[in-house]
Amino acid sequence: MVIIGARPRLVAALLAALLGLTGCTMTGAGVVAGTAAGSVGSPTAAGPASSVGTVPSEGTPPAPAPGPTTPAGTTSAAPSFSESVVQLAPGTSDEASGIAASSTVTGAYFLVDDGSGTGDIVAVGSDGGVLARIGVDGMAAGNAEALAAGPCGSTPLPAGSTGQSCVYVGDIGDNKERREDIAMFRLAEPDLTAPPADPVPANEWRYTYPDGPHNAEAILLDRDGSLLVVTKPPSAGGLPHRMYRAAPGGGQLTFVREFRPPAAERPLRTLFTGTVVTDLGGGPGRVLLLTYDEVQEFTAPDQAAELSTFPDWPHHRLPLSALPQAEGITAAADGCGFAVASEAGPGGHNGSLAVVACG
Repeated sequence: MVIIGARPRLVAALLAALLGLTGCTMTGAGVVAGTAAGSVGSPTAAGPASSVGTVPSEGTPPAPAPGPTTPAGTTSAAPSFSESVVQLAPGTSDEASGIAASSTVTGAYFLVDDGSGTGDIVAVGSDGGVLARIGVDGMAAGNAEALAAGPCGSTPLPAGSTGQSCVYVGDIGDNKERREDIAMFRLAEPDLTAPPADPVPANEWRYTYPDGPHNAEAILLDRDGSLLVVTKPPSAGGLPHRMYRAAPGGGQLTFVREFRPPAAERPLRTLFTGTVVTDLGGGPGRVLLLTYDEVQEFTAPDQAAELSTFPDWPHHRLPLSALPQAEGITAAADGCGFAVASEAGPGGHNGSLAVVACG
């Protein structure tokens, strides 16, 4: 959760309402539709994809990379997108900062609130309705900013747990950069066809940075059950983001690299906050990077590419309507769509959910 002055936040919200951030059009029903051909989210409209890469030591900008291609080497047809935006009922997750798609119920999502002391996650449908509120045993997160779901890895689950998929809660926020450590809570993914009534057991893994405290809002889950934590530099700094690996079980994070996210094509909120990563979604082969202004999709040129190299992959912008304070993103199982969770934002009273589908 970024902290900026009330007046700039209000100005940003008003500008967003007037100008919008994409070429999509909101209808009275709250549905945004458009085709990628000529839309802001397509490689055609957004221009050729380019590689972000590591921060060059000599200040040399990275070379541009080609746009999406088919195996034959020709430019692939861009998909069309449709978007629905729904308001969550007050109290559902007013400060929704993390989101992960359910693997048991299509169109259902887990959300986590970044309020101090958060001890549960909430499952909602694509219509915003609450499906279940699930307590996490032993969790009282100081600043839960991210969720990830996927492989549990080889580290044993807590006693009484079973499942092939896990949910990871990233208690990684630290606006004042004073925390002695951060935490990950790993739990077997609850089956939303029969939600648990009691708090579910979870592993609590605590980590320290090798170079002092950092603020972070984004995690990515790797194939082996380790997590990549991406820090969030100060709003006014323009410093590179730093990536660390969190091995299963806790301990000291391992520094991996630095990178800068792509600058917004139509900067609005980022004029006040800087271009900062508010969340990451997806996994090996496809990574979605969320900032306050837009979504960037990174696609691996080689499916065996290490996940930590995603900033070097070709990327392009995807369509997303203006949201009050977009803080969480998750990829859809079809490898094309995604969903974004937003806090209430300045002057707001409840969170919101945007679901972007292909076709």
